[in-house]
Amino acid sequence: MGQAMSFGLTQYDVEDLVRYSKDCFTQGEIEALYQRFRSRDRGHKGYISAEEFMNIPELSINPLAHRLERIFESVNFKDFVLLLSAFSTRAAVEDKVHLIFAVYDSDGDGLVSADDMELMLRQLAGSTLSDGDLRKLVSRALQQASAEKGLTREQFSKAMRNTDLGAMCVSIDASMF
Repeated sequence: MGQAMSFGLTQYDVEDLVRYSKDCFTQGEIEALYQRFRSRDRGHKGYISAEEFMNIPELSINPLAHRLERIFESVNFKDFVLLLSAFSTRAAVEDKVHLIFAVYDSDGDGLVSADDMELMLRQLAGSTLSDGDLRKLVSRALQQASAEKGLTREQFSKAMRNTDLGAMCVSIDASMF
């Protein structure tokens, strides 16, 4: 315990990151993530840039990847672990909803407004929905939630309560690294 590991993290660091991830990752997964993070950190700056972040295949294929990129513009390893922990099968639903809310709240005002929803749905649906259909869908969602101006984090969480977030999981396979 406490001995420096050959790849830069001490046993204490790893244990701290396991706790920080709310036990979403095991020690082996943290070590694998660190190796992956270091391989993406060109220049060994201690963080990965937005461009380096977008080069992670599992994240770059996500239709909301550019939104994630804006939320985590320059990501240090601790933030990287926190971000990925929400995608873990062991993550609490509330942690997943917290990340989804941050993604949908595109202007960062603490409210998922009609404009925020339209932007996110456009990114998800592409051109499959007309502008009119998109506005109707957003309007109906806000009416059903009794939220004229938009959804607060609490309202958003309540609306997502019965949603299956299983598709939001990503397996961290150490052999991929």
